[in-house]
Amino acid sequence: MEKLIVLAYVLIASLSGFIAASLATSHHHKQELIEGDILLTRPVKKLISLKHRTRREVTTQLIRRWSNSVVPYTIDPKLGKDARRAIRKAIREFHKHTCVEFIPKTNQKDYIYFKRDYGCYSPIGRQGGRQKLAVGEGCEYKGTIMHELMHALGFFHEHSRFDRDKYVKILWWNIEPNFVKNFESYSHGDVDTLDTPYDYNSLMHYDNLAFSKNRQNTIEALDDSSKQLGQLDSFSATDIKQLLKIYKCRSIDKDPLPAQPMRSKTSEKDESQENQKTSETKRHLANCKDLFPSTCKVFASYKGYCKYWKSFMEKQCPLSCGMCKKEMKRFSIWNPENYKPRQNGRRND
Repeated sequence: MEKLIVLAYVLIASLSGFIAASLATSHHHKQELIEGDILLTRPVKKLISLKHRTRREVTTQLIRRWSNSVVPYTIDPKLGKDARRAIRKAIREFHKHTCVEFIPKTNQKDYIYFKRDYGCYSPIGRQGGRQKLAVGEGCEYKGTIMHELMHALGFFHEHSRFDRDKYVKILWWNIEPNFVKNFESYSHGDVDTLDTPYDYNSLMHYDNLAFSKNRQNTIEALDDSSKQLGQLDSFSATDIKQLLKIYKCRSIDKDPLPAQPMRSKTSEKDESQENQKTSETKRHLANCKDLFPSTCKVFASYKGYCKYWKSFMEKQCPLSCGMCKKEMKRFSIWNPENYKPRQNGRRND
């Protein structure tokens, strides 16, 4: 029974992505985080204290953008290969769809430091000097890094919009008591939304089960309670539109999902190496199995898990979710003892 509980915890942590890792972070940084993964800096504290005012002037005065859309960065040498791969993939998505340019730091004063730490979190916007973006165990995924980089670029969570109650319902009674504040909204002005509609599919939106104390939904769409909220797979069209607008990349009237990259900042050599690392390999149907059979059956029985968390469940629970195919991607295998991938495994996310 103990083993089942441990495995269930591991699955829950992975399924909730950045949220689960942020729970661990909150334990170690109780006075530093809000909404699970936002570092509480002085500007954000002031913004919160002014939450009953429009944020038209507050946003421009307190949340700083990166000059010329250029973001220098360095990487903690303690970060493993999976985290580094996730960082490279995340940066590539920004380079592909926006004009925001992440470059290795040389002599720049302001820069992001990808640091090995507990959980995953980031401050909002440019802080000045070295600013930490934490990448802990469970955060080594492209989508999670993209989410945190969005914070670093100046974005808040979608569910904290001033008009969110027109679109979603918060089920307060299902939320872990210590994390109720994570679901508060601000009294924002139109500038905060960048004149874009509410985006259920945003990379910055909480998922339906975020911070749940009983595996029941904590947030639901008003028009359809079964609608999936949030994801950590890729930018939504609105995410890209907002990035293009706030960093003045180009006309936002054009298709926000370009068929070709706006510009290539990844060398052909790096691209070739990355493709080689993440190439698909054949896997016979007879070898398709759940990594945690008993626990996978439980999670597969939950409404929507195999569909809403397809990427993760296909890796960990393909049999229970009916995802076995003659050819499958080679996925990493998680060791529940230390919550790290095997040395001979590869994470293909």
